[in-house]
Amino acid sequence: MPIRITGLNSGLDTESIISALVSSYNYKTDKYKKAQTKLSWKQDAWKGLNTKIYSLYTSLDSMRFAKSYSLKKTNSSDSSKVTVSAGSSAANGTQKVNVLQMAQAGYLTGGKLGDNVGQKTTLAELGYTGGDGKINLTKGDGTTTEISVSQGTTVNSFLKSLNEAGVNASYDETNKRIYISSKETGANNDFTLTGSNLDGASALTALGLNVDSSATQATYQSYTKYYNADGTQLKTNVVDAIKKYQDAKEAYDKAGAQNGNLSAAYGYASAYSAMQDALKTSGLSDADQKRLTTLVGMSASERNSSLMGADGKVYTNKTTDENGNTIYSHKDASGKETLIQKVDIHTGSDGKTYKYDPSKKTYEDVDGKVYTSTGKMDSSGNVIYAHKADDGTTKEITLQTQTSYYEVTAREEATGKYQIKDAGGKVYKENDKGQYEGADGKIYRLSGNDLIEIDKNGNDVANGKKVSFTNDQKTEIIKTVYDQGTQKTDLKSSSDVLTDLKGQVQTHTGMSDEDMNKFMSSLTSNVGAVNAFENTKDQVLAAGDPFSRESIMASVQSAYANGGAQGVTNLVNGYAQTISNNNATIADSEKVMKEHSVLGEIAGMKDGTEKDAAIADFITKVNSANSILTNPNSQFNTDAKKIDGQDAIIKVNGIEYKGSSNAFSINGLTITAQGVTGDGDDKAITITTQTDTQGMYDKVKDFLTQYNSLINEITSLFNAAPAKGYEPLTEKEKESMSDAEVEKWEKKIKESLLRRDDSLEGVMNAMTSAMNKPVEINGKKYYLSSFGINTQGYLNAPANKQNAYHIDGDPDNPVSAKNPDKLMEALINDPDTVVEFMQGLTTNLYNAVHEKMKSTQLSSVYTVYNDKEMASEYSDYTNVIKKWEQKLKEQEDYYYKKFAAMETALSKLNSQTNSLTSLLGG
Repeated sequence: MPIRITGLNSGLDTESIISALVSSYNYKTDKYKKAQTKLSWKQDAWKGLNTKIYSLYTSLDSMRFAKSYSLKKTNSSDSSKVTVSAGSSAANGTQKVNVLQMAQAGYLTGGKLGDNVGQKTTLAELGYTGGDGKINLTKGDGTTTEISVSQGTTVNSFLKSLNEAGVNASYDETNKRIYISSKETGANNDFTLTGSNLDGASALTALGLNVDSSATQATYQSYTKYYNADGTQLKTNVVDAIKKYQDAKEAYDKAGAQNGNLSAAYGYASAYSAMQDALKTSGLSDADQKRLTTLVGMSASERNSSLMGADGKVYTNKTTDENGNTIYSHKDASGKETLIQKVDIHTGSDGKTYKYDPSKKTYEDVDGKVYTSTGKMDSSGNVIYAHKADDGTTKEITLQTQTSYYEVTAREEATGKYQIKDAGGKVYKENDKGQYEGADGKIYRLSGNDLIEIDKNGNDVANGKKVSFTNDQKTEIIKTVYDQGTQKTDLKSSSDVLTDLKGQVQTHTGMSDEDMNKFMSSLTSNVGAVNAFENTKDQVLAAGDPFSRESIMASVQSAYANGGAQGVTNLVNGYAQTISNNNATIADSEKVMKEHSVLGEIAGMKDGTEKDAAIADFITKVNSANSILTNPNSQFNTDAKKIDGQDAIIKVNGIEYKGSSNAFSINGLTITAQGVTGDGDDKAITITTQTDTQGMYDKVKDFLTQYNSLINEITSLFNAAPAKGYEPLTEKEKESMSDAEVEKWEKKIKESLLRRDDSLEGVMNAMTSAMNKPVEINGKKYYLSSFGINTQGYLNAPANKQNAYHIDGDPDNPVSAKNPDKLMEALINDPDTVVEFMQGLTTNLYNAVHEKMKSTQLSSVYTVYNDKEMASEYSDYTNVIKKWEQKLKEQEDYYYKKFAAMETALSKLNSQTNSLTSLLGG
């Protein structure tokens, strides 16, 4: 800002004079600043209120459904043995529960080690003299992890291996014992530690973990059952068992896959029959029936973005060419691709051709003038677009679009421009100016093998970015060019084709619009079910299997062709026996696989050296397990103890349930076992479930509390006292007031911002109208007052609380506490009616608020006020203020120049006068 020294010669207070001269400009600037400030406060007021309205809206979403009111409460006759909680689906009544066994985790307490043993103690120091020891950690589900140990293995490294294998393992320095536990309760999460060889068993003894338990014995015996002193026979036993496992697994997988297909086939057969029955009544040709089923099997977005020909081929949106035309693609069964180019010609009402920009939804003429939608339409329903010129004049047009389709072929063409990809994978592309535009938004010039950052004027940026590259990182940009061929006249948008076909069906059948909608909804559902079955590939069964999906499809289609829907029904009625036979096969196969589960991994290997090595290793483990069980020197640690992991077992009403945890979810109840009760009715715990009437009452009360708080605030804002004569203060005006006075002044304005606001009135009326609407149940109309819920009315209610509701008999509400409690009475005697009424009421209110929250040209979605319009107004104020500030500066500069010229003239005059006086001897 320049330093201005004025009035030196004239003695005038130039600044005050100029300030007065430009006061009208200051007034205009301050006027718009105040208006903008007031608008900003109004935006803030609306944002805060809109958040509360949206909060109510989201709460209402769930209250529209009966499950929100299906509240249950339950209790246990002995919570030290059984605790229980009820979900909304729990049945009212009394149940008897026996806890026969608690779930527990597997837990191994190791034998006591020496006083000097610590985390870094090695097995050698523990007395282990063996070599390469192998220890198996076997889970209850049969999975086994082998851990290798040696004399140099430390306690800490062994514990780390156990933890990595899936158990919790630690060493207690105080008690000198290793403790191991399964991560979760249940038999499948249990574990055993066994030696895979004699050295492994010796290592376990040294660690105090060689426990003689039924689980340990069972683990060893799962190997020794194949043992035979004759080594040749042992291998034969193992190979034969592998074959049994493989055969059982193959039968298991086949039977399971067949049953999966057969179970799905019931739905497929029903959907296929219904689909064909519907198509028969449509009156469409076979080709059009095929097109119709193809189209309804697509999503709306897929139809909107694709084309369909008369031959039923679908062309999907692939890309756009360099002129912005959409390219569509269709691939036939052999993979051959056909490309289609969509060309839109946009002609304005002025006869000119316009180019459409889909990203901005604007049109541009050949002179580069951009036309945007005005949101208005002409008398023919065409959208009006407008361009505002710099001189303020506006030109309006409407547009007509003519679409043509052409077959095209694609070819690659060099562009003469290059792109550079740096070592980090970032791409820099050459533009029409020979510069390189980076993905980072910066512009660069090429200098040898470097890219140097430049500004928009082409000058190097001080301390700018520099990108170095090698020649192989610079490649020519290749573009795809589409050469236009034959015009296609039988193509339409897939959505338009569907509309045409629906019209043909409706004309043929004479169905009403409502019946036509039901017809299409049913057809869409059935086509979806058919497609889901037919498009799922078999992973196990060969195509020739009688119950592969391909075979089932052929059978169903043949049955329909020969016998219609009844023929299909007869076919699928025979599936039950096959499913039953397969279930028996599955059960038998599971027994064999369980019997030989230790060979499961080997059975899954392909024949070869790897499998041969695995069999040899398994035979070694069999011999080792036999040696361990029969070797008197395999000493178990007598002061170690293993508690086996087990499942919980409970009975509910005499039916037994087993689970890996103590919590069971049964018919809407969550039952948690806390202690064993024993079997029998005399030892059973009684749990009682009933409707939570108080919970339902509280839900209604909570809703009304939230509604009342919001509607009271809206009413207060709408009826706020006027703030006539109050406007936001300028900084200069604030200087003459105290902080408290400024705060009081601004508060007065802010409290009145939404007074008599049209949008606010619309929301308030929508909400109150929805709450006053009746809900019809079984032919009878119910209101909130039917359940003792009323407002105080305009005459009796305190100011701005006339729209709030009060529940009769609510002890927390002094207005209605003494009235009879009709709501609780209704909930006790007829809860279904109350729930149905609340569903209807909250649905009405939800829909009313939803309507106000729809997106428009003036407001965003989920917003009840014109936030877009306000944002635009705020931006306009910013521009206007800048203009007036510029005008103010220009006027000040103008006057300061004038006064400066005057001061200069006075200075010269004074100088001449002084000279003349001097000459005259004055």
